[in-house]
Amino acid sequence: MSIASAKSARKHRLIGRFLLLGVCVTGLPALLAAFEEESDSSKKDSPEQEVVIKREVLKLTDPRTYRVSMHLDPVKSVDLTAPVSGIIRTISAKAGQKLKSQSEAMRFDDSRSALVLKRARAKVQSAQIEKKIAQAKNDTDLAALADSHLEAAQADFDIAQLEAEQLVVRAPFNCEIQRIVAVEGQFVRAGDKLAIAIDASRLQVEVPVERSAAAVNSTIDIKVEETQVKAKVESVIALADVFDPLRELTISPASANVTIDNAAGKFFAGQTVYSDLIPLAPVALVPSICVSNVADASGNRKVQVLRDNVIRDLVVRILAKVGSESVFVSGRFNEGDEVIVSSSRELTDGTPLRALAAGSNSAAGGGKSPASRNDGKSTSGGKKPPVGF
Repeated sequence: MSIASAKSARKHRLIGRFLLLGVCVTGLPALLAAFEEESDSSKKDSPEQEVVIKREVLKLTDPRTYRVSMHLDPVKSVDLTAPVSGIIRTISAKAGQKLKSQSEAMRFDDSRSALVLKRARAKVQSAQIEKKIAQAKNDTDLAALADSHLEAAQADFDIAQLEAEQLVVRAPFNCEIQRIVAVEGQFVRAGDKLAIAIDASRLQVEVPVERSAAAVNSTIDIKVEETQVKAKVESVIALADVFDPLRELTISPASANVTIDNAAGKFFAGQTVYSDLIPLAPVALVPSICVSNVADASGNRKVQVLRDNVIRDLVVRILAKVGSESVFVSGRFNEGDEVIVSSSRELTDGTPLRALAAGSNSAAGGGKSPASRNDGKSTSGGKKPPVGF
């Protein structure tokens, strides 16, 4: 390559470098402008906003305060007792077994009774022969005496037979043996309890009710374990002492004796019964304005609480109103929950909050405090970043 050619090539390379450098320098302001625009857009997407909330600390009542054990009982129940003192020889019935009326359930040792009955039968036969002899002699007095002896012997035989029958314990009606409390070979005294026989075709229970909502011969809903059941109100009486704590949760409480038809044998004596008036979750008194409808079509009610600096929607059950401004509700509250009375902005379930300024926590229990809200999404599971209270 000649010297002139080498100088020309070097000149072209320098010109190319200046052109590339010019393009880079010229493009830098555009890149910086794009970065600033993106940064401004991000700021616009997640501005902090103030929200003012009013909240009150909840005072919770343990649901065990109102808890009462209720269960189904048979309408008809009889204790089978020992008719005489003696030793139980056989027990033919079993717990849970259904028996027809007058079916044998137990039998006492009847060795002595059999001998007494045999003797009484012999005396009857002797009196009958005596009467036949008196009639053959055609003696009126002897015939009358023979008739008396026969009548007495027959009475002794009937008594012996009755006593023998008493040694057999029978079902008093079509029943189910609920429990047996004696064993074969056991000596018992007359009147001792042997077993329990029940008629399980109708079951009953005493439940607390709102007096205005329960009328005799009407039906109310009760819950037998996991099943909702229509029960017939047989009577409405004064509230039982065991239900007395419920007085603060209802306007006019009463007790109702209710029955359910169990001809199909779907239910069993002893099954647990629940009443809507007896709460199963903690109870709290909240302002009426805190209660709102759940967004779905379930018809449930809810309240919003602040729990560990996070807004939570809790489904509650309305128990009783206190005047026009407060209402008792039952729900899955935790100690330390604060119910949201009012808010300057709508707060959704799961919204975290943080204090806007130091000392703003002093607003707890009903005071107002400012809060900041950020609608942008964080990278931790797509949750919203802390807001303030």
